[in-house]
Amino acid sequence: MRSLFKFAFVGGVGFVVDTLMFTALYQWFGMGLMIARGIAFLFAATTTWFGNRKLTFSHAEKYNPLVQWQKFMACACISALPNFIVFKGVTLVLGTQDLMVYVALVMGILTGMVSNYLLSTKWVFR
Repeated sequence: MRSLFKFAFVGGVGFVVDTLMFTALYQWFGMGLMIARGIAFLFAATTTWFGNRKLTFSHAEKYNPLVQWQKFMACACISALPNFIVFKGVTLVLGTQDLMVYVALVMGILTGMVSNYLLSTKWVFR
């Protein structure tokens, strides 16, 4: 249970990175919705891998960081599927005006967090 709270904390940091990157790319630089979402996701996933490696699963075996990052990114990409589906679905229903895009962002991230935690504990950081 303790690792779940650490995982959620690290996820919160990842959420901030995700939101800031998405905002910069989508709002400030005018990048397309899903392209901005994908790039922000990659930055956030790398941030959460590092945080989980150092904090949440610090007790886990420390093998080659590049291999571990690749495994984590594979899990993150699997978890991105429900994340992006929910994100896109909510933007189709609610639109992208004002704060609606951020409601979609939060809903998508929370959806993906569940599978990412399970895959991380069972495969990446076991």
